[in-house]
Amino acid sequence: MIYFNTNGRRACNGEFRVFSDIPKNYYQLKQPEIDYSKILENSIKFGGVSSAINLDRFQFTCEKLKKEIKSNPDFKNLFNAVHIPFICKKVDSANDLGRDLEEIELPGIQRSFKSLFPKSHFKAVLQSNSQLPGSITLDPRSRYKSFLEKSLIGNIVGWYFPQALQEFDIESQRKQMKYLPEHENICLSGGIDIAAAIIGSPELLISDNFYTPILCMSAYVHSDSRLVLLLKSYGPHMEFWCMTQMLSKNITQVSEQWAGGITAYSLLS
Repeated sequence: MIYFNTNGRRACNGEFRVFSDIPKNYYQLKQPEIDYSKILENSIKFGGVSSAINLDRFQFTCEKLKKEIKSNPDFKNLFNAVHIPFICKKVDSANDLGRDLEEIELPGIQRSFKSLFPKSHFKAVLQSNSQLPGSITLDPRSRYKSFLEKSLIGNIVGWYFPQALQEFDIESQRKQMKYLPEHENICLSGGIDIAAAIIGSPELLISDNFYTPILCMSAYVHSDSRLVLLLKSYGPHMEFWCMTQMLSKNITQVSEQWAGGITAYSLLS
């Protein structure tokens, strides 16, 4: 069975709501240059990663994980699409994911983004008087719990595949995980890993050539089930939104612009 097509997008089946069985590719990301030194520098400066982390260790762990995933026939096609290496700091506590998103991850993204694009803005928009602290849990299908458990042990190194689930609605992004083969190093993307990837490569969503997709933090579930968490660009600017996914009372958004991600990860070797 093919789980990811040759373009790195999740293969469709009748159980998933998707904008188009054949990707439209109207909303695109450019593959960023993989500069491990710059990514680590940004992660230390803006992401709270320890300055004691050695560049060779970071690069070695990323390349080792890449080799492992590419040798797996179920997941190797992920690397045919945009892929971003990242490193996260060790997490002190995972008791309030929403608070950490508001107080740690989003400010880190803002600082990294503004350092590269000082004339652009990064802002957070929370619709419907929503709040992040005390409001975020994990979708049990996401396999993100294992990511969190490892992040409490030490630095997580990984690869973020932001367009693996492009054009899938949020529920299908979550639902499709139960059909993927079990893999101890694969999860649906959430707040910590996406933030780390953007902190390391803050240019990801900014393009002079394409309209870029919306990056969904689909492993994270808001206490108001109508709301979803995402990052998107407006020209040279980037914004975080906690916004409704509802097109009507009972119908949720399905769009070629919305992209869920897959994350491959491991502890720093």
